[in-house]
Amino acid sequence: MNPFRQTLLITMLAAAGFFALRALPDTQCAFLHNDHQPVVVDGVEFCGVNEEANFYSPKLLQFPVELKVTLAEDGTKGELRLRKEDGHPYHDHEVAVSHTQKLHLHLRQSGGARAYAHLHPRPAEDGSWRFDVPAYLRGHDLEAYADFADGRTTRIMLAQAEVIKTTASNFPVVPTRNAILSMEASSTQADTSATLRVKLSGPEGKPLKLQPIMGALGHAVLFSADRRLAGYAHMHPSLEGGEYAPNPTLSFRLRLPPPGRYDVWLNLNDGQEELLRTTLVVTP
Repeated sequence: MNPFRQTLLITMLAAAGFFALRALPDTQCAFLHNDHQPVVVDGVEFCGVNEEANFYSPKLLQFPVELKVTLAEDGTKGELRLRKEDGHPYHDHEVAVSHTQKLHLHLRQSGGARAYAHLHPRPAEDGSWRFDVPAYLRGHDLEAYADFADGRTTRIMLAQAEVIKTTASNFPVVPTRNAILSMEASSTQADTSATLRVKLSGPEGKPLKLQPIMGALGHAVLFSADRRLAGYAHMHPSLEGGEYAPNPTLSFRLRLPPPGRYDVWLNLNDGQEELLRTTLVVTP
């Protein structure tokens, strides 16, 4: 290839990269969800009618941030660092608030019960972020996913890491109080748009009154149950009218990932927070 053609090719690639960066969404929700048009009702945010969440693998997307997570010897405490390309950490003042929090950390047990926790680490002066490890996750290898918004650009950053267990543990699983009665998917075919409608009940079948959690009426996270470190989707409910029924229904719109079995973890609040899990099978 002659010098002129080389110069032309480099120029074209640079221009394409420039316009691709300009086209990136500039908020967390706009990146994690298509066509973000939030609906706010009594201070609670719902996703818009045309909005759907996406399933992402942070490592494949190669964001300019590295996540490193370490645990205390007894497994009770954790610390993470978000390193930029220049090696410097993200400090508290460099991270924007998104859904009432600066940093969302999703910890998931690798294999076994595939237990899950949604945490919000606390910033420290040295650029680290610290958190308490739930008892039921101690002594297990973990998958860690972090999402946050860069305070300067407001663009979302995603990162993932593996966390090796420390000391062994044998904490019993705490039984849930509320229950998922059913989950219906409008489609199960991969790479199609689907609405997941999750019907809930309170303790012993009593009415369940949902309260806001992180600015929404519920949060849901989807992981692959078949492939380790495949990625995740972070979803917020859409307003359909059944959210305040005695047995409320939360609806989540999602662009379905590749075929396989997926865990859907629902994070809700009825005066105290709780995590409930159900399964979604995506077909070819």
